[in-house]
Amino acid sequence: MTAPRIVKSAGQICCFDPLLAPDFTPDYFSADYWQQQNAITGQSHGRGITWFLQHESAHWVLRHYWRGGLIGRHIPDQFCYTGLRCTRSFAEFSLLQKLVDDELPVPRPVAARIVRHGWRYQADILIERIPNAEDLVQLLKREPLPRETWQQIGQVLAQFHQAGVYHSDLNAHNILRDNDGKIWLIDFDKGAIRHPGRWQAKNLARLLRSLQKESALHPLFHWQMDDWQHLLVAYQAYR
Repeated sequence: MTAPRIVKSAGQICCFDPLLAPDFTPDYFSADYWQQQNAITGQSHGRGITWFLQHESAHWVLRHYWRGGLIGRHIPDQFCYTGLRCTRSFAEFSLLQKLVDDELPVPRPVAARIVRHGWRYQADILIERIPNAEDLVQLLKREPLPRETWQQIGQVLAQFHQAGVYHSDLNAHNILRDNDGKIWLIDFDKGAIRHPGRWQAKNLARLLRSLQKESALHPLFHWQMDDWQHLLVAYQAYR
């Protein structure tokens, strides 16, 4: 594992992987900076805008951290500071580094930042983008997936659970398949390493609800409960 480097300036604290971003600057967390470099290749919209970037031959994703729920309406992107390791961006960066070292299929973290305002902070993270990959929702809106793909998803989820990896938002948008058929998990905000427990079944239940929700939202969504059974059988067999 490459030890991350720390940069502090003007209320900002950043960490970065010197192998992935040897010329790192805190400007990397500014969408305006990347627009000036003509480096923005796309964007996606959720609670905020996630930016897709190309820097030389590297493809990255820049994401700001936002609050959800009722609190998010009043305090959209500020969090209580209880220590650097506990901040949303530094915790996700650290977790991703561990998962990469453990050879689990996740994107590599490039850099993380917090900007402190007294006892509050804002946060951003920069990660590698999985090349030529689409999430399950994109795939299923276009075509059904073969049994083997559902079995592979089940095996990958079992692999993460055996390693004690808790994903706080396991939904159909956070499972990707690349052009080679490899399955990836993304978005490990509020993720953690945990002892085995009921959370594993709850993780799967959350994914099932997500697939059911997407199926109801889209007139053409090529998913059925048989697909879920293929996933479950492979998950249980792997464990």
